[in-house]
Amino acid sequence: MNLPLRPLLALSLFASLASLATAQTFPSDKVRLIRQFTLSQLGAGSGNTCWGYVSPSGREYILMGLDNKTTIVEVTDNENPRIVTSVAHSTGGIWSDIKTYRNAMYVSTENSASGIQVIDLGNIDNGVATLVRTIPSPGRNHTIHVDEVSGFLYTCGSRDGTGTTTVFSLTNPLNPVRVGANSLTNVYQHETQVHTYTSGPYAGRQIFFGGGEGRGLEIWDVTNKNAPVLIRRVAYQFVGYCHQGWLSADKRYFYVNDEFDEFENNLTSRTLVFDVSVLETADLVSTYTTGRRSVDHNLYLKNDFVFKSNYSSGLWIYDANDNPLQPRYCGFFDTFPADDRVDFVGAWGNYPFLPSGVVAISDINRGLFIVDVSDATRVVAQTNAFRAFRGQVVGGDLASLRTVDQNFLTLSKGIVVNNQEAPIQLEFETTARWQDVSRLGVRLRNGVNSTGLQQRLEVFDWVANAWVEVQRVAAPTADTSFTVNLTNPDRFIQAGTRRVLARLAVQAVAPVSQADWRLRVDLAEFTANP
Repeated sequence: MNLPLRPLLALSLFASLASLATAQTFPSDKVRLIRQFTLSQLGAGSGNTCWGYVSPSGREYILMGLDNKTTIVEVTDNENPRIVTSVAHSTGGIWSDIKTYRNAMYVSTENSASGIQVIDLGNIDNGVATLVRTIPSPGRNHTIHVDEVSGFLYTCGSRDGTGTTTVFSLTNPLNPVRVGANSLTNVYQHETQVHTYTSGPYAGRQIFFGGGEGRGLEIWDVTNKNAPVLIRRVAYQFVGYCHQGWLSADKRYFYVNDEFDEFENNLTSRTLVFDVSVLETADLVSTYTTGRRSVDHNLYLKNDFVFKSNYSSGLWIYDANDNPLQPRYCGFFDTFPADDRVDFVGAWGNYPFLPSGVVAISDINRGLFIVDVSDATRVVAQTNAFRAFRGQVVGGDLASLRTVDQNFLTLSKGIVVNNQEAPIQLEFETTARWQDVSRLGVRLRNGVNSTGLQQRLEVFDWVANAWVEVQRVAAPTADTSFTVNLTNPDRFIQAGTRRVLARLAVQAVAPVSQADWRLRVDLAEFTANP
């Protein structure tokens, strides 16, 4: 939200709603509430943005913006998040923004002379976050962004008299240095994502995708900080307030929310999709809607799942992998259950980028929500090849492994010279949709025709170049379903090819009831979450 455009309306809403009750049931679909931290528990009057941080040890944290401070919540144990510490704002403020780079956290607010706080997170695993300095100029900023590839921090809506866009070098993350022009843009930018291209025709260039208020999406080349260039401005029908957006994984599309089009044009909450594959001719190519009237706010993409905060209707999740122009609805969690009013209440932001896949939702009136989105974002990768490494296929084929339909792939035992070897070993594989995942699992439905058998499931670890046993159980004589979720899932996805290999082995561990024992498999597939 932008304070200068709707100050009296916004402030009155915050004042009247800050005391709303929080002991409520929250409507949802395929998203599970893990924990809510109310404003009372957080010691604040209202909430705003949120961001995340992963320490060098791998511990995960959510950074929650509040009217009086930034509170750090550890979510390493997803099911048992805990408040770690807080850093007070130099001056209070309804709006704040938070970003991180290496061991540093940066916090800005729109209060006069609040500056940019630089906070050292190097000792956060011991519960310590240290305010190192406050950068006095620009005195206040609406939003900030860090381009982690090139190492620059950008401020938007900075108010040293006008809404300027400034930039800081993060060569020393705890001592940002102002560089470049007094303002990178000659018009107000509300928010940005700056991306450094590493390949293709724009390789080496730092591109600023900006929310251009009532003008539309604006694309700037800010590689030369002293001479930025406007590449393209894309206006669109029913532009209200072009607010914020995020790039798709392949950098072809940019997804945007317009904060004012709902109440100015009587629209349902919509997301605008721009084709930015050629920056010079970028254009709007599609829109899609939740069907709700609520105002949309910040959105982010992780492996082309769209996580969008829509104020009074909460967090909405869409899958843009298969159809980026009309993403598939996946689920939602409503932090403001009273209604879907067209107003600035409820879910402000979200953070979906933690390695574990847990998602944070920051709510203006009800504080911080930690949610499990695994049911909403889980995708199935069918087996695309198999090999009977030991044993002989006596029935079925690849299609037998793809659906639970009593169409079995059946293997009879093979001959081994070492009793420690399994006479049946079935290898199967898939190609993962993404290189980095928060979860990776294997699903089986299988059985054997004899007692006295044991089955062992292994998955290939490409980092260690070795098979890793992930399950060992008695082989069932009745068709039985198994789901095994893997720890350190990225190790099991081959770099570059995204190949995933698993192996099911069966061997006798006790007297068997059938001499010609067999393995039958009705399903062998993989699951993954972004």
